[in-house]
Amino acid sequence: MNAYLVFKALHVLGAMVVFGTGIGIAWYALRGWRTGDIHIMQWISAETVAADWIFTAAAILLLLGSASGMLYASPTLLEMPWLRLSAFLTFLVFCLWVPVVFIQYNIRRRLRTAPAREASPGIRRLLVCWYLLGALALPLMVAIVFLMVMKPAF
Repeated sequence: MNAYLVFKALHVLGAMVVFGTGIGIAWYALRGWRTGDIHIMQWISAETVAADWIFTAAAILLLLGSASGMLYASPTLLEMPWLRLSAFLTFLVFCLWVPVVFIQYNIRRRLRTAPAREASPGIRRLLVCWYLLGALALPLMVAIVFLMVMKPAF
């Protein structure tokens, strides 16, 4: 069995998990937060933080490990412009994800101490920031997948 293809399969699996988890977390967070029910918002915020660490962080480690394995098995990949561009886009996505994690923790903390009636305007602003960062990351992730599948010549 070809080691490169094993790493490639693991890389595709990691990308599927990151992409699917990101969309799934965003969907359920949006649905939960839009209810306005503070108890649902508290629960969904705690679950969002957990899901991001369990699935997203684990998949990122898998992506890094499999990418390293592919580069080890085929070092000439580093010469490909599409790979350099996808690595740069991946760095941008990471730069968007890090603040999202801090925002999630902040939302969870604030909701734990929120009055039993409703979320504060400060929490609502954090939710908007969370979604804007995700909305910026989504097309970048689509572009990364496109680059990795199509491997365009520049």
